[in-house]
Amino acid sequence: MAHGKTTQIPEVLVNANTLAEVLTLTRRRVSQLVAEQVIPAPVNHKYDAFKCVLAYIKYQRRNAEQQGGDSSTEDLKKSRAELLKVQKKNAELAYRKQMGELLEVDEVEAVVTEGAAIFVGQKRSMGSRLAGTLAGMSDPKAILKLLNKENDAILLELSKKLGALADRANS
Repeated sequence: MAHGKTTQIPEVLVNANTLAEVLTLTRRRVSQLVAEQVIPAPVNHKYDAFKCVLAYIKYQRRNAEQQGGDSSTEDLKKSRAELLKVQKKNAELAYRKQMGELLEVDEVEAVVTEGAAIFVGQKRSMGSRLAGTLAGMSDPKAILKLLNKENDAILLELSKKLGALADRANS
């Protein structure tokens, strides 16, 4: 009321899905609230959004008051416990990083990317490196031995890159 006049709020009629979305509830919960007479029942399948929101707010306040200060104290205790748990985990991670047990993601990513590039480059060039030698060979065991030797050399190179990363972590 302003200066003795009542403020007329126009009706905003919505369907159950829209009301549920506005109240951040499921459609089923909206139906339950109607059955419990918490919010007004729909007329021709339409809800007066303003009246329903006001009724729901009053319902939430009543519930909060009935639960009293204990629930908010419990919520606060739970929140503090979660915060302490997160702080402890962060401190543990910082310590492990300082001790060299953990590496920065971008550092690991750079080494793995470089290692993968070396591996792919060596594998792709293997055919051209060995083509002449393989052309003159007819013994399958000798061909397999040469291919295995070449693969071992490529894997050794990759291993050296990953070993360098491990050395950095331990220093």
